[in-house]
Amino acid sequence: MHPVLAALRQRPPDARLALVVEGGGMRGAVTGGMALALDELGLAHSFDAVYGASAGALNALWLVSGRAGHGIRTWTDAGWLATLIRRRRLLRRRPVIDVDGLVLRRYETLSPGLYEALLAAPTEFHPLATDVATGRAVDLHPEIRDVATLRTALRASSMLPLLAGPPVALGGRRLLDAGLSAAIPIRAALADAATHVLVLRSRRAGETTLPPRGARARLTARMLARIDPQVALAWTARAPAELEDEALLERHMADPTLTPHILQLRPAPGSPVPGRLERDIGVVAGGFEAGLRAAREALAPLAGVVAD
Repeated sequence: MHPVLAALRQRPPDARLALVVEGGGMRGAVTGGMALALDELGLAHSFDAVYGASAGALNALWLVSGRAGHGIRTWTDAGWLATLIRRRRLLRRRPVIDVDGLVLRRYETLSPGLYEALLAAPTEFHPLATDVATGRAVDLHPEIRDVATLRTALRASSMLPLLAGPPVALGGRRLLDAGLSAAIPIRAALADAATHVLVLRSRRAGETTLPPRGARARLTARMLARIDPQVALAWTARAPAELEDEALLERHMADPTLTPHILQLRPAPGSPVPGRLERDIGVVAGGFEAGLRAAREALAPLAGVVAD
């Protein structure tokens, strides 16, 4: 049994167990399915800390709050998708992605008391975002004190520049989507001395991010530079940084004895993983089911076991 699964089955002395949830816009449907699989196994509160980036932070919200069964299947709701992403809103100079409507209204309507449930949970909640002034990843856990700051942290983690709205202010910083600096928030978990890390990935096995190229990429960089030059730099440096994280994960997957122990779960090659702005509910639902299936298979040795 992989050391991470063994630790979830029976916690070793002095272990710190962490869950890392990758973002990726609508690719978050994949890690949403994986989070549901963890909840089904009774593992929602088996981790000392959960780290989420962008859509991964929203999935972590449902899991850590203990309400994944109530709301995480919103990923497969066609009406929700139609409300979340509307390209024609650009014509009225409104955000294409309605992050505020999702975090501030829809979630609480769907599951009243959701945010209070997360704040009362025993698991540390670590949403990440990108600091506009530096272009670096910021762990927002220290800024979360109540429902208002929790909502703000979630908005910041998911605020895609140019598509979702302006930077979000929290803790004296201006913040944007975590995907600019830490789409796979593994470094934050390691910085907090995690000994066993389970990583939920939204990209298929063998798939990696590609660096931006061409005229469209140059135009995007110029538009991001209007927010702050560091934001544009973070966007152009995103692919090399993710490749470094990929290399780290692959080394630990190839040798499970390496410490800290790291296990990543990924949908199988050929799975219908949605794009960042996917609007085909069939593809999004397929990605959700692919994540659910991949996690159920990988976590099968833990069936019937709830870690203390």
